Amino acid sequence: MEANVSKEVRQLRVLKNWTQSELAREIPVSLPTVQRWESGRPVRGLAVKQMLGRLFEEAGIGETVAPSEAEGERT
Repeated sequence: MEANVSKEVRQLRVLKNWTQSELAREIPVSLPTVQRWESGRPVRGLAVKQMLGRLFEEAGIGETVAPSEAEGERT
């Protein structure tokens, strides 16, 4: 997720017609955090990554793997 996060965060915002402030409130994180993500800095924190993942999935952005598929790969 780290490699394309700035592009995907911006794409998510545009698709949802949100400002950076609105996205920050939705996750919730600070506005400067969203600005850093969009400028290419890494996303930190499992809870934040999970929230972004949920929002990406709802918007149809990025690749998602179903939990059953992921577990099947481990065995």
